[in-house]
Amino acid sequence: MDYSSSSDSSDEELFDIFNVENGRNFRIRNDPFEEYSESEFRDRFRFTKDTVNYLAEIIRHDIEPTTLRNRSLSVAEQLLITLRFYATGK
Repeated sequence: MDYSSSSDSSDEELFDIFNVENGRNFRIRNDPFEEYSESEFRDRFRFTKDTVNYLAEIIRHDIEPTTLRNRSLSVAEQLLITLRFYATGK
């Protein structure tokens, strides 16, 4: 007997129940460093990937999350959000 398909569906049901009861929906975050080419990254954030990494290291101790709870944003993610805002005003 193959129990894997039935256990997979029951796992999915439990996951759905947990999400409904918990009331939380988390979006999957894409990594802009992997998602965009160097030129796309520069067009979007107005800095190169190397420059963003350099800036993230400089400010890391000031804005690094103190916990991994609640899926907090990484230093690089916080910096990229700020740079995107400065680049577009949105």
